[in-house]
Amino acid sequence: MSLAGYACFWGLGLVQAALVLLPRAPRSRLLAALRSHWLLLVGPAAAITAATFLPPVASAFADSLSTLALVAVPLLAALGAVWALRLHHPGLVLLVPVLFALAWVDPRGTAGEAAGLALVALSTVVLAVVVVGILPGRVAKIGIGIWAAVDLTVALMHRLEEASRPIVQAAPAVGPQLQRVVLGTASMEYADLFVAAAFGAVLAVEGRRRGVATFLVAVFAVAWSFFFLVTDTLPATVPIAVALAVEEARFYFSGGSRPFRRRVMRVPPPSARSAKTEPPCASAT
Repeated sequence: MSLAGYACFWGLGLVQAALVLLPRAPRSRLLAALRSHWLLLVGPAAAITAATFLPPVASAFADSLSTLALVAVPLLAALGAVWALRLHHPGLVLLVPVLFALAWVDPRGTAGEAAGLALVALSTVVLAVVVVGILPGRVAKIGIGIWAAVDLTVALMHRLEEASRPIVQAAPAVGPQLQRVVLGTASMEYADLFVAAAFGAVLAVEGRRRGVATFLVAVFAVAWSFFFLVTDTLPATVPIAVALAVEEARFYFSGGSRPFRRRVMRVPPPSARSAKTEPPCASAT
């Protein structure tokens, strides 16, 4: 890979890092109500997602998924601008049709690729906030780890390029590809950005600061890119999972997630206790 190729991949890695910062903590009664039935909702979706790792299934549904992305991504991006972002504002929705027009008119140009990347990133924030708002936090973290582990396993079996080829080649009848993002010679699938946004949404729900996690994602994404020296395809979810593991370890050893923290109780000396509890004696004159 050329230096320009590395720069493009690093740019996408920085977008993943930025997605850790973007989601807000979900505050919705509907999501809170659905949390008690999370397995009924997420189970079928997880099964369908897992099936897309099989090349025959991916080939059969790739064109349909590309058409679905063309319709759904702009709508989700608009919802993200007005609701799911930490700095959401109704006026941001005006950017969505502009970005969509750029992506449509110039799908292979720099402006069109950047516009498509922005649309996809905004849409993943909404999905991440909704999914994490329904799932228990621990389940969401385990899901990120499993997703990255499956991606890595497929890559080690030298089947990642075959598994992702249908998604890469699929295109709607008209309009740009929004089921993946492209920046120069580098590309990532929709799921690669979604997993990063889900990581950020998990931290938002737990009320944790995300600066260190964002930095970890950026560092691991850049370091991960050097494996292009020995392969042409890398699973971009792996740096997210590694960053999650490091962040969890850092949070645990700092005492933030220990369920039983030892509290040091300071017992005043007997004289101090008696002075506080016993009333003063009145002297008779």
